[in-house]
Amino acid sequence: MKKVIVIFFLFSFLSANTAFGEILKLPLLIHHYIEHTQEDNDNSILDFLAKHYGKDINHHHNNSHHDHDHLPFKTINIHSAQVVYFQPLFIEFSKQITEKELKIPTLQQQNYSNAYLDSIWQPPQVS
Repeated sequence: MKKVIVIFFLFSFLSANTAFGEILKLPLLIHHYIEHTQEDNDNSILDFLAKHYGKDINHHHNNSHHDHDHLPFKTINIHSAQVVYFQPLFIEFSKQITEKELKIPTLQQQNYSNAYLDSIWQPPQVS
């Protein structure tokens, strides 16, 4: 039962908010093509699509073809929801923030006798 509900909601979302809903208009396209073939038998499906969706998109028909705007992918429906939230300019804190002095330990230079250490790090001597 959950699958059926998920498929129903998915289908209703896709058909209402995306171009997927234009596919539902395909029977109207077929009906309109049949009307054209009854008037002129020389039209192929490619000629029909070229007239309605190609370079001849602005061709003139007689008044019997008033449903051109209802064909699939002829109109653009853009639906968008805009949500605006204004952040308050000043934020008040209920708790008092106290400053603490931060003590950073420093290294003090101590005077060591480095006579012993210097003898280790001498460059090699030629004897």
